[in-house]
Amino acid sequence: MTARGWRAVAVGAAAGILLALGVPAALNRLSEEECKDDGKLKIATGDDVSVGGERRRIIESWGKTQMIEISKVADLKHAEMLAAAQAAPCQAYDLLIIDSAVTPEFAAAGLLHEIDPGDVPGGLVPEASASGAWEGRQYALPFALDVGLLYRRKEQSRPADWQDLWERTRATAIDPAKDVYLAQLDDFEGGTVGLLELLRAYGAEVVDDDGEIVLDRPENLGNARTALWRLWWENQRGTMSGSWSAKEEESLMAFAEGKAPYLRHWPYAALQLISRGDPDFHVSELPGPATLGGSNLAVTAGSTKYDAAVKLMRHLLTPQNQGVLFACGGYAPVLTAAYTKVSTCPHGGEDGTPPTRPQLQELADAVRDTLKGHRAARPKLAHYSRFSDVFRRCVTKYVLADDPPAEDGIRTIARELRVAALGKIEADPPCG
Repeated sequence: MTARGWRAVAVGAAAGILLALGVPAALNRLSEEECKDDGKLKIATGDDVSVGGERRRIIESWGKTQMIEISKVADLKHAEMLAAAQAAPCQAYDLLIIDSAVTPEFAAAGLLHEIDPGDVPGGLVPEASASGAWEGRQYALPFALDVGLLYRRKEQSRPADWQDLWERTRATAIDPAKDVYLAQLDDFEGGTVGLLELLRAYGAEVVDDDGEIVLDRPENLGNARTALWRLWWENQRGTMSGSWSAKEEESLMAFAEGKAPYLRHWPYAALQLISRGDPDFHVSELPGPATLGGSNLAVTAGSTKYDAAVKLMRHLLTPQNQGVLFACGGYAPVLTAAYTKVSTCPHGGEDGTPPTRPQLQELADAVRDTLKGHRAARPKLAHYSRFSDVFRRCVTKYVLADDPPAEDGIRTIARELRVAALGKIEADPPCG
């Protein structure tokens, strides 16, 4: 399909999502008075999970910015970001802080301004920089990096691999009111990330580098069946039953309350725990492939303030600001050099207990080790959101079923994913 054809399909799919979720096409957040150009950069962003709102503080310190935080719910956030990118001229936003996984979707729909090669700073983590590219062109710069990490209570030793972790759970007297391992597997984008990690742990690939669905290919089918069976079996045992209804905040609170000895979470969780007075944990890379995520900075195609937006973006990507975002807010840096030596938060203690340098270095090492070892990005697809929704719903259906997953089920998942990758749905509910 031609680039123009992909753009038409992507825009059509985006409009359908907005209508289905009841999101107005122009995201009417700005009044008529605010429509007068006051020279400010208008920024649409999702929920700020940094401790003490550190991200907002750094952006607003630049001056001449107006930040609009939209829905905390992943699916609504995605829809409202699409609305912001397509806003009418009077309501236009200049800069979006978007999930790295949907950047290709926005770029394919023609909603983002291409970043000039000379405006891309050096020293970026390659995987983070690549998340802002689509079809050989750069449409966004990375802002914060996310990787799945393993948190464990200090009395727990670090597992060598996933099999080792499951073996440890067998030796643990499982309290019916507790889980042994907590992840975020509820029906939202975080669930897709967690399931991709668990399938990849057993060598099961879902999408190849060319964007082709490979889950049911002969060389992959056995691994996929093993992975789904393992998830089904651990759910039968109750090892991670609480994960299926958990998002980030619920799982973090459960871990903090001692309801599980192991937790899969993002880097910012370390500072959230420490700020709440809970230093009784260690953090390391996952015992298998971790899914990369993060947020990107993207200039909207309709903005008339490209130069000003790029200046702000480069300001946010200075070593000093990246270091402060990490030490004070918990956002993993997108600069490679930031992981070699960390500094403490210059205004620590304003929002709870500040992290120490050794705690920050342990977190930085966990992220760096993950980047050096087993990690993989989410699939780069023009209709990633549709794919993500179908993927997690189909996998969850078979994993939570009474009977163990069979190869026919895997072929059904693969068939529906191929349709979803085109921006369509074969069945509603998926795999129903």
